[in-house]
Amino acid sequence: MKFTRPNDVEPTINITPLIDVVFILLIFFMVSARFVDEHDLALDLPAADAATATPSARALIVAVAADGGYRVDGARVSGPALAASLAKLRTRYPHRPLRLRADGDARHAAVVHAMDAASAAGFARVDIATRTH
Repeated sequence: MKFTRPNDVEPTINITPLIDVVFILLIFFMVSARFVDEHDLALDLPAADAATATPSARALIVAVAADGGYRVDGARVSGPALAASLAKLRTRYPHRPLRLRADGDARHAAVVHAMDAASAAGFARVDIATRTH
């Protein structure tokens, strides 16, 4: 038995299921996406309730004052000289950790500058000091 097909019918591809799957994926990604605007978050940073205490006897202390001034182990240091001062301390005390103590009213840019200077000086880990309530 020989089956023949009429010559005037062309094969077609039904794309309706493909479109359904694409729309379902689009809806899934729209629902699961997170849109967070971090500029609108109200933050009260320097206090921490569940901070773990680490021994501070051997840590090098970098303090950021409310006016943006820096102190490295008690000595006042200017912003541009901060990285060089930390690099000297890193070569003198290679195994001591670095602890950053920032005033609650200090500008965020000053704290980030201190962290960048610590990274440039070769400190792989910087602890941030907080206070408990």
